[in-house]
Amino acid sequence: MDYSGIIEQLDSEWDTDGFFDRIRNGDYDAKQAQKILQILDAIDIGMDDLMPKRLVALLWYLPSFLGWQSDRVAERGGDRTAYAKFTVDVQNILEKMLGTP
Repeated sequence: MDYSGIIEQLDSEWDTDGFFDRIRNGDYDAKQAQKILQILDAIDIGMDDLMPKRLVALLWYLPSFLGWQSDRVAERGGDRTAYAKFTVDVQNILEKMLGTP
């Protein structure tokens, strides 16, 4: 699989005013969150596939980052329950994609 398009999409969400940049500022957008879940869910990694280091970095960091931002989202008046569900959904997608030890 060619991961370059997915890497570009995820990188753009970390750029200024991207989804993850807005999360960092406590601004959770449930509609954009669904887009992120779709991007993640579209990643298909075969058992013997090698992944680019940049994609690994973008994926492994997500659960920790999203957990750290929970209070910030709540402080800014965000829907804590919806955000918590989103973080669980991300974790579930990553587990399905990458497996567990």
